[in-house]
Amino acid sequence: MRRRVAASFLLGLRAPLRSRLVAALLLLVAAAVVVLPAQLRTDGTDAGTLRMLLTWTLGPVVALLGAASLWAGCAAVSTEIEDKRFVGAATTPARPFEIWLGRWLGLVALDALLLAAALGGAYLQARARVPAPARAVRALLPLDPAGVEEQVRRIYRDAMPEGAPDGREEDVLEAIRRDLAGEAYLPVGPGQGRDWRVRLPRRGGADGLRIDFSFLSAYGAAEGAKGSLRALRDDGREIAALRLTGDEAGAVSIAVPDGALDGARTLTVAFRNEEDPESGAAVLVRHFGSMRATVPHGGLAANLARAGVALLAALSLLAALGTACGCCFSFPVAAFVATSVCAMVLVSGGADYGEEAHSHAAAPGAVERAAGRFSERASRALRAATGAIDRAEALDRLGDGISVDAPAAWAALLADGVALPLLLGALGALALRRRELP
Repeated sequence: MRRRVAASFLLGLRAPLRSRLVAALLLLVAAAVVVLPAQLRTDGTDAGTLRMLLTWTLGPVVALLGAASLWAGCAAVSTEIEDKRFVGAATTPARPFEIWLGRWLGLVALDALLLAAALGGAYLQARARVPAPARAVRALLPLDPAGVEEQVRRIYRDAMPEGAPDGREEDVLEAIRRDLAGEAYLPVGPGQGRDWRVRLPRRGGADGLRIDFSFLSAYGAAEGAKGSLRALRDDGREIAALRLTGDEAGAVSIAVPDGALDGARTLTVAFRNEEDPESGAAVLVRHFGSMRATVPHGGLAANLARAGVALLAALSLLAALGTACGCCFSFPVAAFVATSVCAMVLVSGGADYGEEAHSHAAAPGAVERAAGRFSERASRALRAATGAIDRAEALDRLGDGISVDAPAAWAALLADGVALPLLLGALGALALRRRELP
């Protein structure tokens, strides 16, 4: 089997090299990493420059490699069958899955080499243009799930002190949970507050811990708010505090003194809106985005390597999808199907196909209900299938100087970069078995 897969692998490498695809991609990658940053302007800060060199350049690189992998995968098998030159099947009889596996591995190998070149170029650019302190990577401390649930209950009591009508308490609590988990900004009114509880690392302590708090003022994006931000140990003792006077433009930071958290397991960050209850305005925050507690965690090179693992998972999945479609259809049809599936994945998280979508419209007919149910289930299935890549947040964390979680990156590679492609390969092999091979 290894010899047959290796033969298919080499054939899969030869096609992109003969078509000059690799040379073209190298030129485009070099342009994105070297030329593009020279044409872009940042906000003048080291953090802004680092984000431009990493996110704004690697994003287009991954998009280019992804599109090339998808279409090259569609052509890897289908064009040879159509041109009656399927050499691997004619000279060395191979099983359909072995044919698919070799072609897929060839594309993944090319993707890995080109992605490594892009990551290396971005690293050299960052070393040359960003000072070492600004390149430091920090690990994001996770929120305590029990603390999130306490905050849900607190918001519920503040909003409905007499309880939900008609015994709908659980429905209201679930709605609050969805709001907190979403990306929308939620108001914190005058006299109200919002708490975050984070779990502290068990190893290495919490020295160098920094709290970054961002918000939107109702007076405008460039305005601040009056309030207080406090850091408390799990025993209730305050270890750091900051008074917001209204001059801060939506972002503040607190450095926790080294040793202040020795022996503590959790840290609570408490924000209070101290605007006047009669004339003051609310402050808008996101529960999973406005507060970040971070500690030092290695350097940029290691973070780029972890991000590369997660990004390779996405490229591997695209190559597998294209190759599987190429086993099933002719090249034009395979390209159309593969591109359509990618488009569905990209929009799967942006629409709500549930019953709430029709709450203010006329009652839908049977066809509309069936289409809605199908769309909802397809959307959920696609989100679940690619959820591991989304959870890694590789590019976003790179640009923010936040450590890419290694377990999340490897989970993305194993689930979406290996397991799901092998499933697609099995389906493609079944289709290839039924097609006429020369």
